[in-house]
Amino acid sequence: MTESSVRGTDSVAEYMRAVEESNENVAFRMSTERPRRGVMVVNVSGELDMVTVPRFAELVQHRLDSSAPVVVLDLTGVTFLGVEAIKVLAQLDLRAHITGKRLSLVTGVRAVDRPLEVLGLASRFTYGSRPVFESAERDPGAASWRAPRTPEPRTGSHEAAMSR
Repeated sequence: MTESSVRGTDSVAEYMRAVEESNENVAFRMSTERPRRGVMVVNVSGELDMVTVPRFAELVQHRLDSSAPVVVLDLTGVTFLGVEAIKVLAQLDLRAHITGKRLSLVTGVRAVDRPLEVLGLASRFTYGSRPVFESAERDPGAASWRAPRTPEPRTGSHEAAMSR
């Protein structure tokens, strides 16, 4: 995108469209699967930023409006979690709670866990892991992923060395 293409925009929406049109190289993908009855998994990979969040929010909202009582957001492929994405996650979580649905996150990547931890939102969500959801498909009584948990704090080796 060139500076001249941005200069002529009158609104944020026009700017967003210009960014989307010029940003064809951004790898952002979403897909949906149903690993078992009553569970819908939305796989997300790439950056969740102000450009990609509207599509993300729309897709997840449609999944929450579906008949599936559980919607799982697999965010293990997310490389960046922007402020807009965090706002949308909180709104979707509230919407799920109000409508009696369960919204669960599969994380485990620093790009997702760290912003949620720093903002104090990590404990707000229900977490699961991909193997747990897959084992639930084979044995519905075996899944114990319903209880919320806070992601483990992650410290790099340099942080651990500095704290000694």
